[in-house]
Amino acid sequence: MNTHISMTYHNQRKEVMCGKMSMYRSYLLKNNFWAKKGNEKLPGTEKVFIKHDSEVGGIYAIIENDRKGVKIMAEGREYFFNNFDKLDSFLTRLQQRKDDFMKILRRKNISQRLRMLDI
Repeated sequence: MNTHISMTYHNQRKEVMCGKMSMYRSYLLKNNFWAKKGNEKLPGTEKVFIKHDSEVGGIYAIIENDRKGVKIMAEGREYFFNNFDKLDSFLTRLQQRKDDFMKILRRKNISQRLRMLDI
């Protein structure tokens, strides 16, 4: 009897974890992350997703089986999120910093060109 209860609990927990994993998977795919080749071939292993941006660099998202949430590796640092709002806010801030950096480069470029004009 205990074995049956234990197995039922284990299977329910596994289903909950898989459901959460697929929610993070869907979220990452909608936000332009690419699944690492072979992610689906090895069930029970961590799932890796990659997004590359020319200004920010590589952003890696790892969904681990034993933890509820997603680990993000960006700018040489690791972050862990188990809340979609915080994850979304973090990714938005990364994008905003990239946009701010590009604005600075464009301004600098325009300023240099204006200095070269004979006015």
